[in-house]
Amino acid sequence: MPGVARIFTLNLGSQAISVGDFRPQTGGGLVLRDYKRRDLVIESPGEPVRHAHITATIREILNELGIKSANVNYAVAGQSVFARFVKLPSVEEEKIDRIIAFEAQQNVPFPIDEVVWDYQLVGGGADEQVQVVLVAIKSDLLEGINAAVEAAGLRPMVIGVANMALYNAFRYNYSDVTDSSLVVDIGARTTNLLFIEPGKIFSRSVPIGGSSVTTALAKEFNEPFAAAETRKRESGFVSLGGAYADPSDADVARMSKIIRSTMTRLHAEIMRSISHYRTQQQGKAPARIYLCGAARACRTCASFFRRNCRCRSNSLTPCAMSPSPTRRMRERSRDRLIFSANSLVWLCARSRVAQWN
Repeated sequence: MPGVARIFTLNLGSQAISVGDFRPQTGGGLVLRDYKRRDLVIESPGEPVRHAHITATIREILNELGIKSANVNYAVAGQSVFARFVKLPSVEEEKIDRIIAFEAQQNVPFPIDEVVWDYQLVGGGADEQVQVVLVAIKSDLLEGINAAVEAAGLRPMVIGVANMALYNAFRYNYSDVTDSSLVVDIGARTTNLLFIEPGKIFSRSVPIGGSSVTTALAKEFNEPFAAAETRKRESGFVSLGGAYADPSDADVARMSKIIRSTMTRLHAEIMRSISHYRTQQQGKAPARIYLCGAARACRTCASFFRRNCRCRSNSLTPCAMSPSPTRRMRERSRDRLIFSANSLVWLCARSRVAQWN
């Protein structure tokens, strides 16, 4: 649209695509004008099939937004990327790039000329060790993803990793938090755990997510994956057990117990990861857990973790960075926005078009 600045961000999850449409404001802020999310309900697609679905889905979203092409900042799913956390001694700034290039050659488990890699410094100071987050992706994989995005009419400007976008969104939105925190991003195929302390980050991926629930439901009710996904979204919730009465609908009650079983497995993995972080990474036990991801939208999910984890639980919200300007949009997408849009908002901030409110 001539004369109207728009910033598009795109998050390519394993089974969902989300798009944010932002506008710079005259006062220097950025406002989220629209938010779209589409599921990719394919159980185990090969890369060519997945890329075709990505292109078709992005085109559908762009048609709804009334545009044919645009610049975009996008993030790839964390499971597509190799990440390594490296600590470096305090060195002069001009030597950092050379040292990290050496560390990349030592740590990336592929020939360095077959990957695209980058890094982010986390913490450290003049007399402190510097923590570096190294990320690398196979060049041919990235080229395939990029081609799928471009085929839909988008021109990639910034490419990031969803995990690091989420980390940066947390550090911006919760800059006053100094206690050890754990961000639990419940995605479709995996749950990403981000342990965050001032000047320190550690991540771990657990192969349990929303699709784990859907697969169990499909088996229990003897129905296709897509039908089970619809069932879960329409009436699924986590059974809290104990004194809480079951719903009158027997199928809904049965489903809630299946979801609880998967969440119990996830809770056990979270507790094991906390123990690993404390003993192997010399980290502190989280004082608070922040939940996000589309699967987090399942009813009573937050209550389940609040009851079972030994620390307080909250939803991770991007709203402090980019409030939605209209009541209609808040009503339509509030839950999904709160649970799924953190990475989108930080990708928008990467454009540096304006300062945040």
